[in-house]
Order: sequence, then C-alpha cells, then structure tokens
Amino acid sequence: MMDRVLPTCLLVSVLLFLFVMARSEEEEVKQALVRFMERLAPGNAVIGQTFGWDVNTDPCSGKWQGVICDSPSQSVKMIVLDERNLTGVLDALSLCTTSSLLVLSLNDNGIGGDIPNEISNCQNLTHLYLSGNRFSGNLPLSLPQLNNLKRLDLSKNALSGQVPPNLSKVSGLLSFFVQDNQLSGEIPKFDFSNLAQFNVSNNNFSGAIPDVKGRFNTSSFLGNPGLCGLPLPDLCPPAKKSSTKQFVE
Repeated sequence: MMDRVLPTCLLVSVLLFLFVMARSEEEEVKQALVRFMERLAPGNAVIGQTFGWDVNTDPCSGKWQGVICDSPSQSVKMIVLDERNLTGVLDALSLCTTSSLLVLSLNDNGIGGDIPNEISNCQNLTHLYLSGNRFSGNLPLSLPQLNNLKRLDLSKNALSGQVPPNLSKVSGLLSFFVQDNQLSGEIPKFDFSNLAQFNVSNNNFSGAIPDVKGRFNTSSFLGNPGLCGLPLPDLCPPAKKSSTKQFVE
C-alpha cells in the first residue's frame, strides 16, 4: 500500500512544482513587458492604464492594447503599437523575455536611441517594423542572429554606419527596407532571388550594386551618390589592374 502512495505523492509534487514554475515564468514575462512599456513611454504615469498594460492583469486575457496572443497556448505572439506617440527607448532586454514573440511593430512613433544588441534575444522574431521613429547609431551587430527574420523595416530613422554583412546570410529574408537613413558602406550581397521587397534609397551607400537578378529598379537605390552599376544609369569605373614591373637581368 505504501509503495502505491509514494509514487502518487511524488507525481503530485512534480505537477505542483511545474505549475509553480510556469506561474513564475508568466509573472516574469508580465513584469518584463510592463518595464518595456514604461521605457517606451517615460514619464507617462497613465500609459499603463490607458493601454491596459498592468502587472495585475494578464497580457492575453486582460485586454492589453497592441498585444495579440496565440489562443491555445495563451502566449504573446505579436506586439503592434504603431502611431501611439511613444517617445522613449526600445528596451529589448525586457521585451525579449517574451520568447514566443513573432512580430514587433512600433512604426511611426518618436522612439529614439540605439536599436539595442539584445534584440537578438527575440530568437523567434519573424517581423520587425521600426519605421518612422528617431532611432540613431549603428545597426546592431547581433541583427544577423535573428535567423527566422522574414520582414525588416528600419526606414525613416537616423541610423548610420554599415549594414552588418552577415545579415545577407539570413536566408528567409523577404523584405528589407532601410531607406531614408544615413547608412554607408557597400550593400551586402543578399539572396536577391529570394527577396520580394528591397529599398536602400536616400542613404550614403557607395560602391557597386550587387547583382539584383533584375528584380528591383532604380527607385530602390536612388539618393546614394556613391552607388554605381545596374539598375542605375551610372556605370562603375573599371577595376584598376595592379601593374608590376619586371626586371630582367
């Protein structure tokens, strides 16, 4: 009899432990998301009340504005906060505590500062939309670590520096928008046969345009005085051949 009771008690203890752990993880995610919102809207004490982002409610059943969850698992899948007059910074460290996140859209706000390297912690992210903000500084070197990324829109900001060359190795990338920034250097050799949308216009890119497989026209590259080659009408100068003098005794 004792042998039967022991395994049952053990099973109940394990289940109770797993339940407590799951609840603990849910609380951690909830608190992290509230911190994320507080950094997006600094000094706005009523933002949590206005948007419903509150540690005392649930992101999925508590009607948090901009939060879309997966019904069966009740996990956060999308955060869409376009045109909400947000003027803070992107706290990716808190945001990416939500490991289930697939889509982040913060278009057309006033969010500034850098795009932090910790954005790579959102490993399942497939869509990242940060267009029309005040982001500045270099693109995070960790960006290529988002292996599942399909759509990337960083247009209409004040970003500078070069595009991480390894970003071209994100094989599933379908759209890449960085127009209207201050990016420089060469355009990475993306898999242009896979890309459906591409725009790097109005930056400071230079050098020869990679072979885009005839998929994109001049509008994708205009406003970069240092660029040359098709589809632009400006041909690239011929490569300089190194001359070596041969001395014959």
